[in-house]
Amino acid sequence: MREIHQFGAAEWLRLVPVAQALRQVRNDMLLARYLRARAPELPAFLQEHRHLRGQRIAIVIAFEQPWALDWQLRMAARNLTGTQLLVFDNSRDEEKRRQIRQVCDHRGAPYLALPRYLTRHVNRSHGMAMSWVYHNVVAALEPEIFGYLDHDLIPVASVDVEARLAGQPVYGLLNAGNLGHWSLWAGYCFYRYAFTRGKPLNFLYDFSRELDTGGRNWNVLYRGLPRGQVRFAPQEFVPLQPAGQPEPRKVEIVDRAWVHVGGVSYNDNFEKKVAFFESLKQEFTAGKRWEELRA
Repeated sequence: MREIHQFGAAEWLRLVPVAQALRQVRNDMLLARYLRARAPELPAFLQEHRHLRGQRIAIVIAFEQPWALDWQLRMAARNLTGTQLLVFDNSRDEEKRRQIRQVCDHRGAPYLALPRYLTRHVNRSHGMAMSWVYHNVVAALEPEIFGYLDHDLIPVASVDVEARLAGQPVYGLLNAGNLGHWSLWAGYCFYRYAFTRGKPLNFLYDFSRELDTGGRNWNVLYRGLPRGQVRFAPQEFVPLQPAGQPEPRKVEIVDRAWVHVGGVSYNDNFEKKVAFFESLKQEFTAGKRWEELRA
């Protein structure tokens, strides 16, 4: 939440600071309770992956889209070098959880079902899941580098996480509003654990500061980092036209290496894009580069 003096007179007349403060207190209480929720398979998961201490991990918060996750895992095996991808299932639907576990078993990806948190609030659900994984898994494994990936962010070119972070404590796609605050987009963000160790990370949103999921980390992580001295991932929207498609479609390319499918989570508008991305998947599976598909 913004500092009290940063609210204008009109906002005070509408009691906006009071409403924001109450929401933040509520969210913090909900988060504190959720962080104590137990996943029955967590002890075995931590024991099995204790070798990741001092290594690099990429965390995927999966949500009810086995098709997207399967594509991501297939391409990650080819392009995500030196980094172990871990899948944490935040799906509401039990059948989807079964399918996602099946995908992970098939692709050899570590899987853990998260404690259930039933809400239709997209950002709150995602932020709760990210925070739970950080405090219950990352803090226990103590990797050298950890990061979060959207479940529909597909690595279509080679990615070296260590090289991306070179000389920095954080790296990812910039998430910023017009008030001077910033954070990293929750779908593509990496951190050196030595930088976050001991900090009370909170991956909930902070709409008061115009920050999406992960924005509550402004005070504990980003405030002390001069934005002008941080290198961020580039983002482009490129018209691609895979074989068999009558016309191109603009596709989000993150860091010149990741295709972001988009629209496959809570607000599912993916159905009308299935044929296009299925064609795109076939092109990348065959070894095409995204630059070759530019319309």
